[in-house]
Amino acid sequence: MRAAVIRRKQLREDNSVTSPSAHVRHLVKRAMTFLDTNREAAWRCLRDASTLLGAKTEEWVIDPPGHGICRPGGLATWQTRRVLNYVEANLGSKMTIEEMANVVALSKSHFSRAFKRGLGHSPMAYVAVQRVERAKLMMTSTRKRLTDIALACGFADQSHLNRYFRRVVGTSPGVWRRMSR
Repeated sequence: MRAAVIRRKQLREDNSVTSPSAHVRHLVKRAMTFLDTNREAAWRCLRDASTLLGAKTEEWVIDPPGHGICRPGGLATWQTRRVLNYVEANLGSKMTIEEMANVVALSKSHFSRAFKRGLGHSPMAYVAVQRVERAKLMMTSTRKRLTDIALACGFADQSHLNRYFRRVVGTSPGVWRRMSR
């Protein structure tokens, strides 16, 4: 904290950073130095620079919690919302990348690339994680058999649920269910 106060004083005293464009340049350079060591500081610098440029930083944030920052080159915010709502509504049925791409009127390849860039996961990996999350919710809120939960969440059978559950959570669904009671 103290280092930040000292740095701000140095910036005010430094005559080379008086124009807005020089200040933006300085913030971007600082963000680049922080990128590997302190991502939070890098994002703060980039947000400050975008504010100076007149950009609205709220446009970068996606509404659904836990989905992080919408990166440039990813899906637009409205596209992300529409696809995530579609995935949530259709978790129990078979879903293809083509269907998800059609929801936002993009080609399969462009959609896959933009989805991964914006959310950090491929579309099908995201769907698998959401299915596991729904299965966890059903395991804690109902007394249904794992076979029924697997089918309700869009898995082909219980072994399919077991494989993905173990991949995402790190333990089997039966063990997780007993521990979460």
